[in-house]
Amino acid sequence: MAKYGSSVVTVTIDDAPGGTARIITPYVNTIGGIKVESITQQTNPFGTSSEAHTPTGITRTPDIPISGFFDDTADVGPHVVFGAAASWALDIAPASVGRELVILAATGATFTITVHLVSYEVLPKNGALTEYVAIVRQMGAGVWS
Repeated sequence: MAKYGSSVVTVTIDDAPGGTARIITPYVNTIGGIKVESITQQTNPFGTSSEAHTPTGITRTPDIPISGFFDDTADVGPHVVFGAAASWALDIAPASVGRELVILAATGATFTITVHLVSYEVLPKNGALTEYVAIVRQMGAGVWS
């Protein structure tokens, strides 16, 4: 069985809704879990002693946090992609087409999802490097390929 480390991961995201895809891998230290989960509804009737759940036919991808060291000078750094110029206004337009997020986790294992940037936070720290955290939320279904 093959094993993969962080050296094979690539993270790409559009710099604005419908914008240009930017490889931000050098600026990402952590990224939240990437998963697709089934939404279920609790369906156990009165008189039972155990929960039962039935799938609703809907799936979701939980919010994905992306974080690393703050950089405001690089052409594809996090402040340019998540916080500066055209992308500074979070994805708030109702007609937003979203941003494509592509995570290459390993050879032949790519997760692609259209997302909205819902928050971007810069975290200055005393005696340490400044960091950032961006949160993206699904617009459409995430798929593995």
